[in-house]
Amino acid sequence: MSGTAMEKAIDLVKKATEADNEQKYEEALQLYEHAIDYFLHALKYEAHGERSKESIKGKCTQYLARAEQLKKFLAKKGKKVHKDGGTASKERKKPNGGGKGG
Repeated sequence: MSGTAMEKAIDLVKKATEADNEQKYEEALQLYEHAIDYFLHALKYEAHGERSKESIKGKCTQYLARAEQLKKFLAKKGKKVHKDGGTASKERKKPNGGGKGG
């Protein structure tokens, strides 16, 4: 799919929201951050008119706030948040044979 940055941002936000609702917070964080990047690109290169720009800015603010909430939550849960939005456990645990897949 080769759409506009705005279309890509919307697609990523839908995926982020799904991951968020499924409590896949690490995945949701990355998707929100990527979506914001695409929204900012759309704001700079695709948005025409003040109304459109204000709408995009509002969405960026909303999704950025959620991403910050997720970062704080993951930090409390013992996850290290990388600069690019990805996370890693502070300590590596061995699987106990009955863990979750995926």
